[in-house]
Amino acid sequence: MKRTLLTATAVASALSLAAAGCQSGGGSSTKGPIKVGSVNGVTGLFQTPEVPKAVRAVFDEVNASGGIGGRKLRLVSEDDAMDPQRSSQAARELITSQGVVALVGSSSAVDCGLNRATYSREKIVSIPAVGVDPTCFTSPNIAPVNPGPYALTTAMLYYASEKLKRAKVCVDYTVLPGSGGGIEDAIRKWTALTGKTLAHKNLAVGTGDPTRYLVADKAAGCQAVLYNATVAPWFAQARTQGMQKVDFLLAANSYTDVNAKAIPPDMSAYVGTEWQPYTAPDLPGNERWAKLVDANGIQKTAFSQGAVMAADVFVAVLRTIKGPITRASVTKAFKTMRPIDYPMAANPWVFGPGSQHNPIQGTRFVKAEDHGWKVLPEGFTVPGKN
Repeated sequence: MKRTLLTATAVASALSLAAAGCQSGGGSSTKGPIKVGSVNGVTGLFQTPEVPKAVRAVFDEVNASGGIGGRKLRLVSEDDAMDPQRSSQAARELITSQGVVALVGSSSAVDCGLNRATYSREKIVSIPAVGVDPTCFTSPNIAPVNPGPYALTTAMLYYASEKLKRAKVCVDYTVLPGSGGGIEDAIRKWTALTGKTLAHKNLAVGTGDPTRYLVADKAAGCQAVLYNATVAPWFAQARTQGMQKVDFLLAANSYTDVNAKAIPPDMSAYVGTEWQPYTAPDLPGNERWAKLVDANGIQKTAFSQGAVMAADVFVAVLRTIKGPITRASVTKAFKTMRPIDYPMAANPWVFGPGSQHNPIQGTRFVKAEDHGWKVLPEGFTVPGKN
């Protein structure tokens, strides 16, 4: 299958094409703006206010160059505040009242699970910037641009056993309601790829004192531990337990400057990132993102990376549509699209016709060093491929 390559230069070039005379612009006969929806957590427990800002910044670039077939892109973002009722209502209003042609850059913790049936019934596609729960990756009409916690779990276990060469790999996880099956599947995938099993597993780690979990890891002889608990208390107790020779692998949400400062310098800690590490803006794919968010005063986070990628791949696919740009034509374009090589991600992204979608499977690693994050040189790890 042929692939579309979106290098940093190609992305900028594609977005700067004037619609007039642009054969790939769509040539829609429909008038008015192309409305695009997004369900985001701007308030509430899971906040990603930078995501709709970054999507809108990409759309503003397109609009400044003439839009798509002479039509402007208009983002309609709804804040669901991580409230189930608000999330369901937001999706319905975007589709029925606003008439959006697709959802792009959603970043809600509850959107996928609540609205997957609605998206399938209405035959509309969603390209989230941040997929969180299992249904984001197991639905026919949803395809996130991030690996998500399940592909990352497999990739991090693979890194521990195959790259760090640790024989006794363990998992301590706080599993959100409804996510346990996804984590178990990710572990089984690692076992199928490597023929190895965990030395110890606890998927019911609480938020209190981590001592008992670390004592159990020590008793099991764990050489590498994948976990997603609070960073500072975990490492303080691990150091007390004399676990300086254990490699700890942290979930992507731990990739923050605050957490880097909380890790003692004599402890070993790695994080698997969902895209190119955002703390290194000069890495391939990051140049465009960094320039865009800086120009628009948007916070540099991994979430804003996902927002730019989601908007970029949406625009790239939209430009392949010949004829009116409608919900039906957009859905068809994504179901039949070619894979897109996007340099910020580990592997090509594609929506496609399948019943479930988790297209990005790899991760790149950073290591805590001198109270900061050092980008490791080996590039992306894609389980089973490198």
